[in-house]
Amino acid sequence: MGHLGRRVPLSSTISSSSAPLQDDFARLPMTPPEPADAVLPAPKDAAAVSAAIHVISTERAALTHLEHLYQTDQLAQNNLARAVGNIARTIRNGNKLVCCGVGKSGKIAQKLEATMNSLGIHSMFLHPTEALHGDLGMIRPNDTLLLISFSGRTPELLLMLPHIPSTVTVIAITSHLHPSTCPLLSFHPSDMVILLPSPIHEDEETSIGIGAPTSSTTVALSLGDALAIATARKLHSSPGRGPADIFKSYHPGGAIGTALTASTPMSMSNASITSTPSDFLRVRQPISPFTNTQEFPGGPLIIDLITPLDQVPTVVSTGKVRLLDVLLTAIQHPSAKSWVFVSPTEIIPPRQLRFLSQGSYIDMDISSLADLGASYLVPQKDWLLIPESCTIEAARNLVPAGSSSPVMVIGVTRSTDSTECIGVFEAEDLWSNCDG
Repeated sequence: MGHLGRRVPLSSTISSSSAPLQDDFARLPMTPPEPADAVLPAPKDAAAVSAAIHVISTERAALTHLEHLYQTDQLAQNNLARAVGNIARTIRNGNKLVCCGVGKSGKIAQKLEATMNSLGIHSMFLHPTEALHGDLGMIRPNDTLLLISFSGRTPELLLMLPHIPSTVTVIAITSHLHPSTCPLLSFHPSDMVILLPSPIHEDEETSIGIGAPTSSTTVALSLGDALAIATARKLHSSPGRGPADIFKSYHPGGAIGTALTASTPMSMSNASITSTPSDFLRVRQPISPFTNTQEFPGGPLIIDLITPLDQVPTVVSTGKVRLLDVLLTAIQHPSAKSWVFVSPTEIIPPRQLRFLSQGSYIDMDISSLADLGASYLVPQKDWLLIPESCTIEAARNLVPAGSSSPVMVIGVTRSTDSTECIGVFEAEDLWSNCDG
């Protein structure tokens, strides 16, 4: 492929005043070097280099084949759109994506789980053999299950599937081009299964001479990454809280975190960038915005967003309450959608609990959370109380997206003159439900 003009080295664009690590990160090559004019001398082991390049070329061809499929096949396009929409709805409703595979496909599933979580798509990896020995409890009735299997008939997955609730949508990344030919999709009704075809142009035994998963895992990984990014863009569409903002808030460590933090305003850099996502709405003071005569325009009501307060459990512990106790309480009460009272007057919202569960805080005493520099526990006095007759649109005007609003938890009451709360939802949910 030809090149237009001469490339400017990335290092020449870096300011001398940048931080050293940021400077080093920016100098990493993002594109191949320009081809040399002179003929390269033969490498010491030409056969090894030739074999390696052949593998790279073969996997490139497999990705080209996959790209062409999704550009030209209507069923593949429709299924990809269905998968994105389904996962987004699953996350909005407080549930999760469970990624599952065996062998090399299992490694791909684990990588996709990590990618999804880094983009704010709550995911977990499940090994099918472990599932049959107790880990099936990980899958809740309204979760979504993502299976990765090139053959579409992996025995361990086939043994697990009869035990999956019929309410769980099953998405399969396999070489099959139609769901009717894929054994993994034969256990659920047709409206509860989604096939994401990921065939390769030529079997690996023929193209490479070894049947080891290479091209097949490459296309599965690429398709999974595409699914993750597309879902993140659908799920996080509010101004100032797009996929890039979510990723930045979940990735404070390593070279990537350092590079992202370098672009964060100084007023924020010393806050809690390493302890809480930037899309969380902080609690600072109670708000009482309504009068007895308040009227609301038409539209969807906030009552549709709530988790009834009588379904929210209170964590019980014989000693100090640890984060692990809170997580176990949430798992044991799925109808509460991860809301948990840590005391009679303090609640931990699902997004805060989810964030903490992905870190190294599992054994932390709940009373020590304040040391992290963020408001994870929200006392009732700091809830924003809104009557159930309020519309979602009216509530958004009270807590504008991307603002510095202190609201994190919204309590719903029967009327404007009542302080009795019947349910709760997170302020973030006002915008998570924008695109249906």
